[in-house]
Amino acid sequence: MIFESFQSSDIWLILGITLIILEIFNGSLVFFIPSGAGAILIGVLYKIQENYLYELFPNWAYALVFWGLLSLVISFLIQRYFKKKKSTEEDVNSY
Repeated sequence: MIFESFQSSDIWLILGITLIILEIFNGSLVFFIPSGAGAILIGVLYKIQENYLYELFPNWAYALVFWGLLSLVISFLIQRYFKKKKSTEEDVNSY
């Protein structure tokens, strides 16, 4: 089945790199960067699982859920880091 290919670390790393490359064309910092970074981290965790025989993700469903949660956390961190700070000075251009 197609979902069993999500248990390969190489698939996750390729997906992560592809999503980050798509960010170059989009530039929103909302979807592709967090999803790509999350996919790369899942790929690294799968590499650790393959090389050290740890059972981090028993099947592909756990990896997909963890990828979604990880992408949300990275998205919130990016939005918090890049959020513009309000200045105390009044500006004509502030609406």
